[in-house]
Amino acid sequence: MNVVIDAVEPIATRVWFDPRDQALCVEIDGVVARLDFTRIPEDDFESHTSVVRFTLGAEGSVVVCHHKDGAETWLPVDMWLPGGFTVS
Repeated sequence: MNVVIDAVEPIATRVWFDPRDQALCVEIDGVVARLDFTRIPEDDFESHTSVVRFTLGAEGSVVVCHHKDGAETWLPVDMWLPGGFTVS
């Protein structure tokens, strides 16, 4: 029997922030996934200044958080997959 394991990373096509519930949202393969942005630990960010916008980077495999001071924090899109994000 042949076994093929596809190691293709998830690719996001859109990212947006929903201020109503502080959710950072991405669309992956037509499915919208939400992540409570406030649950990401401060230590995971490259800067302690406010995030002013979000974009996709690395051909949709990361969400780029653009901070007020010009720093960028990159979050892998697989964080939005089931079981992909846990707070320790």
